[in-house]
This record gives sequence, C-alpha cells and structure tokens, in this order.
Amino acid sequence: MITSRKTSFTGKLFFALLVSNLVLVRKLVLSNPICTPGSLHCQVLLSDLFDRAIRISHYIHLLSTEIFEDFDQQYSQGRHLLGNVLNNCHTSTLNTPEDKEQALQLQHNDLLSLVHQLLRSWNQPLQHLTTGAPDHMIKKLKEAEEHTQVLQGGIDRISGRMLTDLDDFYPPWFGPIDAAVPLRESQMFAIYHLLHCFRRDSHKIDNYLKILRCRMVHANNC
Repeated sequence: MITSRKTSFTGKLFFALLVSNLVLVRKLVLSNPICTPGSLHCQVLLSDLFDRAIRISHYIHLLSTEIFEDFDQQYSQGRHLLGNVLNNCHTSTLNTPEDKEQALQLQHNDLLSLVHQLLRSWNQPLQHLTTGAPDHMIKKLKEAEEHTQVLQGGIDRISGRMLTDLDDFYPPWFGPIDAAVPLRESQMFAIYHLLHCFRRDSHKIDNYLKILRCRMVHANNC
C-alpha cells in the first residue's frame, strides 16, 4: 500500500513539473513572434532561426508528452497493450538514427531533411486526432498541430539559409492501425497508438534540431 502511494505521488509530481515546464516554454514561444513573410525587416540570423525552431520543437514535444501522459492515465492504466504494435509507427519506414552517435554521423542536409519529413508526415494524423480524441484534449492537439505547421515554415527558412534541398518524400499515413483488440476499444487504442508515435517523433525532431544548431551555429562546440 505504501509503495502504491509513493508511486502515485511520484506520478503526480512528474505531471505537475511537466505542466509547469510547459507553461514556461509556452511563454518563451509566444514572446518571440515569427517575422511576416516578405517583410523588409526580417533578416534574421541563422542562429536566431535555430533558436526559434528549437523553442517550438521543444514546446511541441512537451505538449505531446503531456497529452500522451494524460491519455495514458485515463485509458491504458492497468491494461496490457501490445508493445510490438505500438512500435509500428507510420514513420518507421524512415531510416532515422537510433541514437545521438548515429545522428552525428549524418550530413547536415540529411538531418534537416529528416526533420522536414517527420514534420510533414504528421499533418494528416494530427488532423485526425483533433477530430477523434477526447474533447478535453482537442485544444492542446490543435495547438500542437498549429505549432507543427509553424515549425515546418521555420525549417523551410533554415534550409534556404543553408542552401539545402529538402527531400519532399514523407511516409504516408493510411489511417488508424487495425489493432488486435475488441472492437469497442479499437478507436481508443488507435488514438493511444498515434499519441505514442507523435511523442516519439517529436522527441527525435527536437534532438535533431539541437544537433544541427550545435554543428551549424556553434561549430560542434557544445
């Protein structure tokens, strides 16, 4: 009983810290508006473009984690979900680095293209989530969708500064997975699966951008 209470308290403390961090990052993101396209006063340094992109990518990852943890607590607690199915994200066809060491081996244009591909691959799934997820999550999902679109624009600007051609291919999403669960649970399982994958990919995007900033702005001195 004592262990159970400690676990519950730890979980609540983690969630409270996550929400607090999310509020702080939200303020940082909103306090740095993006330049209007075509503006004559929009000659931003590459370092500033990366800083802005990473603030947004980190915020998206915090949002995705908060949404997933919320859904996980309400839906999957005490259930035995299929781990192999959960790892079968629609972006798994992309040859993404397994860890930081592998990511460091990639050329900067390949790494930036991966970020671009991952972001674009989530356009349709996020639209689906904003219409199929529980009502209390819709606002945060729409916010994640909007920031993902903004980040895509930021990546386009960074690629223009770096004279990098982005790969237009991205993994298509063919709809919710056909999970081996009872029909009445299939919709909730599909949402759980997408939220799991989105959190995983948002973490990759955030890490890749940090590696790129270190390489392109700080000459790997970070």
